[in-house]
Amino acid sequence: MNKQFSERNRLRCESPNGFNHRLNSWSGSDWMVAVLGELGEAANVLKKLNRVRDGIPGNKETPEQLREKFSSELADAYVYLDLLCQSYDIDLEDAVKKVFEAKSEQIGYRE
Repeated sequence: MNKQFSERNRLRCESPNGFNHRLNSWSGSDWMVAVLGELGEAANVLKKLNRVRDGIPGNKETPEQLREKFSSELADAYVYLDLLCQSYDIDLEDAVKKVFEAKSEQIGYRE
């Protein structure tokens, strides 16, 4: 994402007309549990997508609805991950770039 998203994300989190939830009112572990909760919900949707892939009946949603739900759960996890990073003064975008470049160099990847 970008810094503008992070600023908007934090503002919505802390604003009285948003969630009215101060970033530092939760510990890092609280934010991590929120991230993992959303990833757990995404995993449950992925289980249902695996049923579609394997031809197993039982889903109540269409494959298209499941893909949309999966996308939404991953986005929810990202929003929380951004807030977790902000609570530790970590710029997620910069951290991702740094790790990506280091791994690319480690494996000898060139664009």
